[in-house]
Amino acid sequence: MDIIEKARELGQLLAKSKEMQEYNTTEAAMKSDDKSNTLMSEYKQLQIEMVKLTRGEAETQAIEETKEKLLAKQLEINSYSVTMNYLTAKGNLEALMKKVNDILVYSITGESECSDDKCKSCGGGCRG
Repeated sequence: MDIIEKARELGQLLAKSKEMQEYNTTEAAMKSDDKSNTLMSEYKQLQIEMVKLTRGEAETQAIEETKEKLLAKQLEINSYSVTMNYLTAKGNLEALMKKVNDILVYSITGESECSDDKCKSCGGGCRG
């Protein structure tokens, strides 16, 4: 059994997965949509502005105003179906990748990412 061959096989299965197909479809839709591009660009600009403000000696009021703008932009992104579909598909793909990684770690170490003790401490419950 060749490890590299099995990794390649896993990669091919992931590429064909429902999650990856949905991600690719929604990403293409988002990239071809002007409103989506504008929303995401504005959000990134606000993030950059927030980082600059928090690293500098900005007044609390300026930080709070930018925080409110970020939250408003996030709501706008979440209420627009093209960007929301993309973010949902991206989250689903990331969850699949995490689950695969958790299984690999468990197979190597014998330790589960989410044991009973860990679930009690984080309160998140096992992701199975």
